[in-house]
Amino acid sequence: MTAEPPFRGDAVTHGPNSPAIGFVGKLFLSVLVGDSVDLTDRARRWSLWNWPPFLLVVTLAAASLVAAPDGPARQFLWVHLALGLSVALVLVRLVLPVRKGRPHWRVLMSATALIGSLTAVVGMDHLADHGELDVTGRSRIGGGPFTDGSSAGLVVDSPADRARLRLTLTVRDADRATQFCAPETRYSAQLRGVTSTRVEDVRGGQTIGFPLGGLQGPIHVEITLRTDEGCWMNLSVTRAVLHD
Repeated sequence: MTAEPPFRGDAVTHGPNSPAIGFVGKLFLSVLVGDSVDLTDRARRWSLWNWPPFLLVVTLAAASLVAAPDGPARQFLWVHLALGLSVALVLVRLVLPVRKGRPHWRVLMSATALIGSLTAVVGMDHLADHGELDVTGRSRIGGGPFTDGSSAGLVVDSPADRARLRLTLTVRDADRATQFCAPETRYSAQLRGVTSTRVEDVRGGQTIGFPLGGLQGPIHVEITLRTDEGCWMNLSVTRAVLHD
């Protein structure tokens, strides 16, 4: 009696140790996207296949957070939102019971979580190269107190890794008990040796900016104080930020 040929499209294997290619392929897809194919009822119940998407997203999220540069917290908001959404989706997908009629939603959740985590990694890498760098803690003004016409030197002890420096200074009376000169005090500032960057008539608390133009090494800013005669003032760095 001649055996009937298999139906078209069925996987055919011969021998006791032959691999079932179709089964292995579906198993591989199930590991990556989790229940995107109907493997067998037993494979669908194996919670092991639901863990790889979760572990992959968590690993990408951890890598993104580890690579985070210094800088204002507000610039990382969208990255943190993407990470939070990705981890939440993949966690819900992990604990969600497997039921018939739901595999497409599980695939969509896994894909969205993966895209979100990859976006966060790329975004964090972009911020590391082009995001704002808070260098306030590496900025200092030598000397003081200062009087009218005094010159002060501000040093940002950081490589000029961005195109511009944004700077805010605080001007205070050296002796608040005997004088009240801060409201009328002004200063001018420029990058050392670059008169084209000079800004005039700046109040304490006002933000100014300087184009760095490929400057290498620490950044030096020359400051000249303008205040009433007999007033003595203290200068301090409120905030210094490098940015593109």
